[in-house]
Amino acid sequence: MVPIKEFTTAVTQHDDDDIPLLFKLDGHECRAYTPTDGQIAITMAAMGHQTNDMQKLAAVVNFFVAILDEETHRWVEGRLMGRDDPLGLEEIQEVIMWLVEEWTGRPTPSPSGSTRSQPSGGRKSKPRTTKSTSSRSAPASS
Repeated sequence: MVPIKEFTTAVTQHDDDDIPLLFKLDGHECRAYTPTDGQIAITMAAMGHQTNDMQKLAAVVNFFVAILDEETHRWVEGRLMGRDDPLGLEEIQEVIMWLVEEWTGRPTPSPSGSTRSQPSGGRKSKPRTTKSTSSRSAPASS
């Protein structure tokens, strides 16, 4: 008989990292948890180039409801399924963007919150030519 390799998942301790982020959506207090590695992997796979736009849209919604606590999940799902409810993908995208910024500690200012730079009065830069923009450069590091 051929031996069968068996794998088991390690028990992880849920510590302070599993504290939900609180936010309000149309006055309703909601809770979202940091996604697990598995949730991120599934979402990334579902967003791949082999999927169509509807599958990608479904992946975003599935990801969003999966990171919510049960009460918020039910509330959001009910609103999304309601015919006369204005909750839509734009609002969900806004919440997801905020959550990602919070999880990564890299908030980005909204365009309306940025200040316009003052005209310098200095010399205007020359437009780039094809020659200057088509040169190869090393990949940017992150």
